[in-house]
Amino acid sequence: MMNFLSDPILALLWFGAVGLSVALYILLDGADLGLGILSLFPRKESERALMMHTMGPIWDANETWLVIAGGMLFGAFPTAYGIILSALYIPVMTMLFGLILRAASFEFHAFSVKKRFWSFLFGFGSLLAGVGQGLAVGGLLSGITIVNGEFAGSAFDFFTPLTVLLTIGVLMSYVFVGYAYLIKKTGAETSPGTYLRILITGAVTGVALLGATLLLPTRSYLFFTRWTEYPSNYLLYCITALMGALSLWLILLVFKRHTGPALHNLCLGIFICAMLGMLVGVFPYLIPPSMTIFEAASSRQTLLFMLVGLGPLFPIVLAYNFYLHKVFSRDEGEHKSRAQIYGE
Repeated sequence: MMNFLSDPILALLWFGAVGLSVALYILLDGADLGLGILSLFPRKESERALMMHTMGPIWDANETWLVIAGGMLFGAFPTAYGIILSALYIPVMTMLFGLILRAASFEFHAFSVKKRFWSFLFGFGSLLAGVGQGLAVGGLLSGITIVNGEFAGSAFDFFTPLTVLLTIGVLMSYVFVGYAYLIKKTGAETSPGTYLRILITGAVTGVALLGATLLLPTRSYLFFTRWTEYPSNYLLYCITALMGALSLWLILLVFKRHTGPALHNLCLGIFICAMLGMLVGVFPYLIPPSMTIFEAASSRQTLLFMLVGLGPLFPIVLAYNFYLHKVFSRDEGEHKSRAQIYGE
C-alpha cells in the first residue's frame, strides 16, 4: 500500500518531521528560555514571579517538541544521532542539565519559602540550556570529523569562533523574544529601559549572527556555494530581504513603544526566516558537509514502521499544543493586572 513511498521520499519526510519539531521547539520555548534568563536580573522577587507566572501553564508542553525531535532523529537517522551526540556530548549535556535544573527549580519555586534561591536556579538553568543549544548549533555547523561512518574528532572540536558567535546570537535572540513575549502578556513596559534593552539585545543578536554568516564559508566550501549558485542563492537573498524588512518593522514598533502582540509575532517571523536560511544552507546534509540525510537514514522497513506507529503522534501533539496556547492566551488580562500591581 505504501510502495509509492520510495526510500528518498521517506528520508525526506522524516527529515521534515525532525526539522519541524526543532522549529516548533525554538518558536515556542525560545520565549520561555528568554524569560528565564531575564529572571536573573530583577531585584524584586515580585517581578521574577511575574515572569515565571507568564510561562507557567505552557513551558513544559513547549519542551515536548525537543523530546519528539530527539526520538525521531534516533529512529530515522541513527547513524547521524550517534555521531552528533558523540561530537557534541558537552553541549548536549550542558543543555540537558540546564533543562533539568530549570524544571526542578520551577516546581520548587511554587511551594518553597526561599523563592529567591529557586528563581535564581531557574534563571541559571535557562541560561545553561541556551548556552548548550548555541554550542550545539555552532559545533554542528563548524563541521564534525567523520571517518568510516564514525566520529573521529575530539571532545572540544565544537569550540570554534563560529560557535562563540552563534552562542551569543542564540542567547541574545532568546532574551530579545523573551522581552517581546513579556510585553505581549503584560501589555506594558515592565521596567524602566525595557525598550532600550530590546534594541541593544537585538543589535547584539544581529551583529553576532552576521559575523557567524561571514565565518561559515571559511568552515566549508558548501556554505560559499549556497550564496553563489542558483537556486539557493536566490532563496537566501529573498529570505535575507524578508528578514531585513521584518527587522525594520520591529524596530519601528520598538521606537513607538508598542505594547501589543505584534512585537512577539515579528520576532517569530524573524526566527522562521533564520531557520529557513539555515535549511537552505545545509540541505540535503544532516551533518554538513559530510553526511546527507539519505546516507544517514534508517532502513525502509524502519522508516515505514515509524510512519505508521509514530506518525499519528505528531498531529496529536500539535493539536494539543495549539489548544493549550489558545486556552491560556485568555489569561492575559490577569497578567496585565499583575503587572500593574507589581509596577506600583
